Amino acid sequence: MLSIPDAAAKDLPLRLGLSQAHFLAAFPIGTPDSRGVRLIQLSEATIDESSLPTAARKPGKRMRPTQSVNGLNETFLKSAGPLDLVFYDVNDPEDKRFWAGTAFYIIGGLRKAGNHVHVIGRLAPRLRRLLIAAFYHSYRLTQKLHYHPDRHLALTKLFSAIGTRRLQKYPSADAIITVSAAFSAYLRTSKPIIVLLDATWGQIVETYPYFHSSMQPKHIVASGFKLDQIAFSKPNLHLVMTSQWAAGRAIVDYNIHPARVHILPFGANFREDPARENVERALRNRSGERCSLLFVGREFERKGGPLAVQIAGELRTFGIDVTLHIVGCSPQNLPSFVKVHGLLSKDSVEHLSLLDTLYSESDFFLMPSTAEAQGIVFNEAAAYALPVAASDVGGVSAVVSNGDWGLLLPPGAEAKEYAVWLAALFRDRPRYIRTALRARDDYEKRLSNTAYTRELTKIVQSIVQAHERPALLKDRSIDRSVRY
Repeated sequence: MLSIPDAAAKDLPLRLGLSQAHFLAAFPIGTPDSRGVRLIQLSEATIDESSLPTAARKPGKRMRPTQSVNGLNETFLKSAGPLDLVFYDVNDPEDKRFWAGTAFYIIGGLRKAGNHVHVIGRLAPRLRRLLIAAFYHSYRLTQKLHYHPDRHLALTKLFSAIGTRRLQKYPSADAIITVSAAFSAYLRTSKPIIVLLDATWGQIVETYPYFHSSMQPKHIVASGFKLDQIAFSKPNLHLVMTSQWAAGRAIVDYNIHPARVHILPFGANFREDPARENVERALRNRSGERCSLLFVGREFERKGGPLAVQIAGELRTFGIDVTLHIVGCSPQNLPSFVKVHGLLSKDSVEHLSLLDTLYSESDFFLMPSTAEAQGIVFNEAAAYALPVAASDVGGVSAVVSNGDWGLLLPPGAEAKEYAVWLAALFRDRPRYIRTALRARDDYEKRLSNTAYTRELTKIVQSIVQAHERPALLKDRSIDRSVRY
C-alpha cells in the first residue's frame, strides 16, 4: 500500500498529462471504486477468482495445439501504401534493455520494411520508478517475494489511462502494436490492437521459476490472469503468438476465436544479419579436430547450464576434445573444459566482436532449457549455421527444426542422449556441413528479423483490412470438441 499526500494527489492529473475527467474515470478521488482502489491510497485489487479462467484458479497441465491456427485470409491485404503504426508500451520499447531488445529490433524491422512507426513509451517514468521501488522493496524485504509491476492491476489501469491519452496524438494510425497483453487491457481505442506474445500469463506462472505463484504476491498472480482475460476478450485485439504451444493455450483458456490468433516466431535480434559469405567461410574453417559448444543465457539453471556441462563431459568420454563456452552468466566451480565469458553486451564493439567470433567458430549451439517460451538465441545460432541441441519445452520447436538442423529431446533426457547425437554429427563432416547450411537456409527463410517483420506486416495488413470490413471479424461459434 502506498500513500500519496493530498496536495500531490490534486496535482497528479496535470502532471500525468491527463484531463481531470479522464483521470477521475479511472481513479475517483476520495471514493473507492468497485475494487477498493482510492486515489490517495493505491490499495491491492480485490479479484473475484470465480470470474477467471480455469487456468487462473488452478494452473493445470500445459496443452499443445493439435492443429494450426490460421490468421485472416491474405486476399484482403491492404493493396497499397505503407502502414501507419503505433508501437505502444508503458516502458520504452526503443530501449534495448527492455524485453532483451526484441521490441527495439521489431520497430527497426517494421520501419525498414517501409512502415511508419510512432512510439509511445516511458509513461510518467519518475512516478513509475517511485511506485515500483516502493512496492518492490516492500514485498522483497518484508515477504521475500518478487514484485512484477506490469501485473499490478491498479498501476496498470493508471498508466493505461496515460497511454490512452497519448494515443489521441495519432488519429490516423492503422493499428497499435504492443508486446504487453496487460497494458492492452485498459487501453481505450477502437483501432486494431496487435499483441506480440510468446506465452500467456498462465504459461509463464507455470513454467518459469521466477514467476511461480509461490514466489509472487497472490494479488499480482491473480491480477495477471485478470488482465489477460480483459485484454483477450476485446474484439479489436489480435494475438501474434510465437508458437502453437502459446496460441493453443490462449484459445483454450480464453475462448478466443482462432481467426484472431496468428503464429509467427520472433526473429533474431541483429542490426544486420551476419553475411552469408562470412558464415560459409567460417563453416569451412571448422576443422572437426576440436569441438566447440556454445551456451548463451543469463539464467544458468533455467537455461540448462548444469546439463550442458554434463553433455560436454560425456563427449569427452567419447574421445572428443571439447570446449564449452558460456556467455551471459558467470557460474562458478566448473570443469577446466568450460570457459566462462560472462555477460556480453551488443552495445560494446569489443563484446560484439567476441560474440561474432564465438558464434562463427563454434560447432554446435547447446541450450537444454527447463523452461523456454521461444529462445531467440536459437534464431541467432541458425544465422551462423550452427546445428542446435535443445530440450523440447515451451515454444522451442517453433524455431528449431528437429531432425533437420537440430535435435530436440524431451525434458528429463540424459546427457548421454545429447552427446551421442552431437558426436555422430561432429564426426560425419559431410553431413555436418549439410546440416549447418540447412540452419542458415531456415534462418534466411523465416528466422531473421527481416523475415519476421515482413510476415508481421502482412498479418497487420490483413487485420487492418478486415476491420474495414467488419463482416470478416464476426465471431463464429468454436467447436469445443476440437482440442487445440
